[in-house]
Amino acid sequence: MRQFLLDVELAPFQKLSVTGKDFKYLAQVLRLCVGNSFEGRLPSGELCTLFVVERTKNRIVLQRIENCETDKTALKSNCADSTGSTGSTIKGGMNAALVAQNETSCFLPNGSCCGYGAAIWLLQCMPKASKVDDIVRQCTEIGVEKIFLVNSDRSVSESKKNSGLKIERWNRIIKEARQQSASPVNTVLHEPLAMKDMLKTLKICLEERYAITGKEPVLLVLTEAPLEAKSLHGLVAGKPSTVVVAVGAEGGISPAELKMLKEFGFEMLHFSTNVLRSETAAIYGVSTVQSIMTEFDLWLYKE
Repeated sequence: MRQFLLDVELAPFQKLSVTGKDFKYLAQVLRLCVGNSFEGRLPSGELCTLFVVERTKNRIVLQRIENCETDKTALKSNCADSTGSTGSTIKGGMNAALVAQNETSCFLPNGSCCGYGAAIWLLQCMPKASKVDDIVRQCTEIGVEKIFLVNSDRSVSESKKNSGLKIERWNRIIKEARQQSASPVNTVLHEPLAMKDMLKTLKICLEERYAITGKEPVLLVLTEAPLEAKSLHGLVAGKPSTVVVAVGAEGGISPAELKMLKEFGFEMLHFSTNVLRSETAAIYGVSTVQSIMTEFDLWLYKE
């Protein structure tokens, strides 16, 4: 079932005026009319029930309600004549002025609340830009929490150009993929950096996660050759709260960057499969990790 992502927190019975691309999504994709109710996901990750109180040719006004028939019945009797203040709107986006301000709920961002067993992060060396589109879309649908894009030694030169415009495009892809897949995970994309600089960013993110969970992460780098005889089940046997999967670009990861990853703490992991393309390896890797972590309590690891 599709979901609608809200850009702002919304307290019960607050109204929100939606225009631009978000209006088109509600009107043309979800085909909502006055009197319809549906689920939305707040920035905090919480699901809420939204009711359509007004619709014009270029705007839909939503109101958050408690999921009960009395609220729906009361609103249905008034929505046709609704003229209440809905605040000013941002062109192309959602309402910025709400009836009242409300506090943002905080959820423990360790991934387990989403039923995946662990938060999964992808450290992706940049392949061709068109392939990044697919990686970002599919990883979002799977439920990857963070995507770190790396301008690696073997990234093609065209993938390093106009990164600002591409980031905007990839963030749109993330939003569309989350709405299509109903993913509860707020996938965050980090702008492309060189490997050395991205590892500094990764270190900060991991320290923040450790401060919350108190658990050490598992860091994995997928290699084409069986460089170390370690199994994935063995590497995640400690039930980490976060698993980072590093994947190379076309041509893999350079020896210098592989050395950096090992010194950072990454374990080399080889899957006994065919040689995979960069975009296939990314999806295969995170999916395998997610499957194992989701069913962690169903399998027993033996030395």
